[in-house]
Amino acid sequence: MFAGTLAGLYRSTDGGQTWHPSGKGLNSPFVDAIVVSPRFAEDRTVLVGTRQGGLFRSTDSGDSWFPVEFWSQGASVTALAVSPASEKDGMAFAGTEGSGVLRTTNRGRTWNPSNFGLLDLSVLALAVSPNFANDQLILAGTTTGLYRSPNQGRAWRPFDFSDDEIAVQSVAFSPNFASDRTIFVGTEGQGVYRSTDGGTDWETLNEGLTDLSVNWIAVSPKYATDHTVLVATSDGVYRSTDGGEEWTKVTNSSALALAISGATVWAGEAQGGITRSTDQGKTWQASSDGLAGRLVVGLWLSPAFAADRTAFTVSLDAGVERSSDGGVTWNTVNDGLPTPQIPALAISSGFVEDRTLFAGCAEGLFRSQNAGDSWEAIGEALAGTDIRSIALSSGFPTDHTVFVATGNNQIFRSTDGGVTWTATKGQIPNEEIVSLVVSPGYGEDQVIFIGTFAVDQRNGGGIAGIWRGDEGGDKVVCQTTYRTTNRWVAFGVPTTFAGTGMFFVGVHNAVLRPMLPSISAEGFSRRRVWKAEPVAPVTGSVVALAVSPTYGEDRTLYAATSHGVYKSETGGLSWRSIDDGLTQQSIVAIVTSPNYAEDHHVFAVTLGGNLWRYEAE
Repeated sequence: MFAGTLAGLYRSTDGGQTWHPSGKGLNSPFVDAIVVSPRFAEDRTVLVGTRQGGLFRSTDSGDSWFPVEFWSQGASVTALAVSPASEKDGMAFAGTEGSGVLRTTNRGRTWNPSNFGLLDLSVLALAVSPNFANDQLILAGTTTGLYRSPNQGRAWRPFDFSDDEIAVQSVAFSPNFASDRTIFVGTEGQGVYRSTDGGTDWETLNEGLTDLSVNWIAVSPKYATDHTVLVATSDGVYRSTDGGEEWTKVTNSSALALAISGATVWAGEAQGGITRSTDQGKTWQASSDGLAGRLVVGLWLSPAFAADRTAFTVSLDAGVERSSDGGVTWNTVNDGLPTPQIPALAISSGFVEDRTLFAGCAEGLFRSQNAGDSWEAIGEALAGTDIRSIALSSGFPTDHTVFVATGNNQIFRSTDGGVTWTATKGQIPNEEIVSLVVSPGYGEDQVIFIGTFAVDQRNGGGIAGIWRGDEGGDKVVCQTTYRTTNRWVAFGVPTTFAGTGMFFVGVHNAVLRPMLPSISAEGFSRRRVWKAEPVAPVTGSVVALAVSPTYGEDRTLYAATSHGVYKSETGGLSWRSIDDGLTQQSIVAIVTSPNYAEDHHVFAVTLGGNLWRYEAE
């Protein structure tokens, strides 16, 4: 079995009792659609659609994944369906957000648009007739209605089953469609529709449904005799044993997806993982062992971590969480924060004494002076401003300097602990700011670093920019650019920066470092030459860097990538993988222990929210 989450793809080989991350090469973590080949036992083929990441294909049961090339690269693939006769016709279909339907006739190797007559190109659902080899029928649910194609997707026409435009979120055929002509449609806000004549006439079937937004429909494989249908809604799972005439609520948690095989049903919940029923939905048990779906995006350790064992994470679904036992247990500390979607956090270097943290979100900047127990809005000038990044001076307890980067690509500076703010003079208005870092010796050098991303209008790719801001960010100069489609720019700045000028940048699958000394020639301004050392595979991304606090002696740094963790003990000249023990290869954050000189510990958060510790040799 396969389960798609917003934190990656998981696979089970014991009927959903235990789960493990599925393979390498699936670069986008946001999985929106999955379809398994009807001949899976022979061809081991699976297709996965991702949000803003396109389509991926595996031919080894999900051990490895490869992007599928088609004209709309980077599209959000929202729905997938495969012909029951794919061994002969090679057909599968992909629904996208804004690019309509794509079709393959060679088992997924190449794809082409198939949109003639499709007036709405935002496709939410696809379903292929069980009798496809004979009737060539496929249905597409869109944001404005339902479409049918009677000729293998070559041309489409709308079904007229409602006077209003209705978003169709799920479509399901009866397994016996050739004889009973039954189709079920789940809508956003109008409940369930059923046709028993192949789509000519429709009726609503909402008796017993208290939530009319239907996310998914699953029809029993034995529908001809048991007439069982299940639907997933934000109010729970509902079950009907009379073909949808009446519905009975069988779970109480918001459900997004269903799968059914024989008498066993699996429900994917919005926050609760997966539950399983072995009696067609009468009773349910948790079935999430091994799943990790939290959207954690950052990790911070107390400067006195060795003694107080305090750590913080932020996520896009649970806000700020704190551990006081070295990461074993966690508690949410969101009192005073307006949203659980927190992308940015910063911790004072004097945390042991001042207990100060800053958190940023779409509603502005917030500060805690009691280690996260409570939060208050700070900085009237930033009220309602989308805060994406926060960086504190290493001397914050005395200089009270804070920097923030906003969603509209501005950088602000405060020198009174966040009470008042001014925009820095060195702005980069045409670039998206994706990272912001303050030099370890900011009190002396007044240097900040900025990572940006801009879409290349010429080829649709992207350009990452690496910028240095002197004079507290008032004087900003581009250091170099790098062509990439990845939006991550990670900085690693050693404590030796003030003396050597050496720092590191993770971009695409490589770690960049400036060649020293600077190259100059008479008549030309001094300009650094950069060396890019590939770390992860070419399809990978470097998402974070961590530099040893004793870099001057050991020249050690770590790179967190979408393909695991890499370590360099040569100042970035060479790298080696240190993945032994990691069951998830996609890393979202990495930090070294503040007591690294003694304990040599490194901490990493993997996609889904699990925390890992590495003990360096």
